[in-house]
Amino acid sequence: MIQCHNLTKKYDKTTVVNQLDLTFQSGVVTGFLGPNGSGKSTTMKMMISLVHPTSGSVTIDQQTYCSLAEPAQKIGTMIDPSALNTHLTARQHLSLLSTAADLDHNRIGEVLKTTGLEHVQHKKIKSFSLGMKQRLGIAAALIGNPDAVILDEPFNGMDVDGLKWLRRLFKQLAGEGKTVIVSSHLMSEMQAVADRIIIIAQGKLLSDMTIEEMNQRSMSSYVYVKANPIEKMAEVLHTTQADVSPIENGLAVRNLDAREIGQLAYDHHIVIYELKDVQPTLEELFAERTAGKVDYVSQESPGEENT
Repeated sequence: MIQCHNLTKKYDKTTVVNQLDLTFQSGVVTGFLGPNGSGKSTTMKMMISLVHPTSGSVTIDQQTYCSLAEPAQKIGTMIDPSALNTHLTARQHLSLLSTAADLDHNRIGEVLKTTGLEHVQHKKIKSFSLGMKQRLGIAAALIGNPDAVILDEPFNGMDVDGLKWLRRLFKQLAGEGKTVIVSSHLMSEMQAVADRIIIIAQGKLLSDMTIEEMNQRSMSSYVYVKANPIEKMAEVLHTTQADVSPIENGLAVRNLDAREIGQLAYDHHIVIYELKDVQPTLEELFAERTAGKVDYVSQESPGEENT
């Protein structure tokens, strides 16, 4: 388990991370999300002492990173996969890491096989595609068979097979009881793998809950109703506390659940064709939570709002 206690980082007068209290749990895939400039990378770097906090602390199983006797076996990271000596082969790169961490070199073959790099282990890294470099970065993170894994943007450059493999890998690691932290801007992939979502913006915590909890609390959730006559259904709903709006030949209803809507339709002799709960995508949830808290906002091109 990794815990951040009142974690704060300031550069001159700029506060990059602002009093974060977070717990990353064992056996859980946690999506660590935030817009550009939110403080995610700085937070992850503080976890492994690449950046030192201005105040507060990070502990890994109640120890600081610098006090760990065998850090490679406690926490593995991929924060900057481009930080590679491209004149080395994949095996040479992992061998150097194993030697530096005093690890069993038999582990090299295991992670090469796990990451699908076994057949290119003797090729120089400079010949690797982005996806292959990502796999090598993940292999490096796993080399010590650590209790916790932190991966920053692991989906970048991955083909369809690579994406499917990552989904299986994260679930497998969490199933082994490891703490798995994944940061990415690919919301569809995060929705497919994460058990829990933490969102920060401008260095502050915005959300920390399971995806199910986020769905329940989101204003984007609604019940879709298709009925005959639809106008009468809308009139009946308007007599309640429901928030009703037209959508796709039906109605989007908030503040009433499907059972209550079905009962209203029955009481007023209205035929229901379709009645279903609609949950927002993670992308919609993310946009909802970070609205007004994004430092870098693109401007629309002329006419773009209508496309």
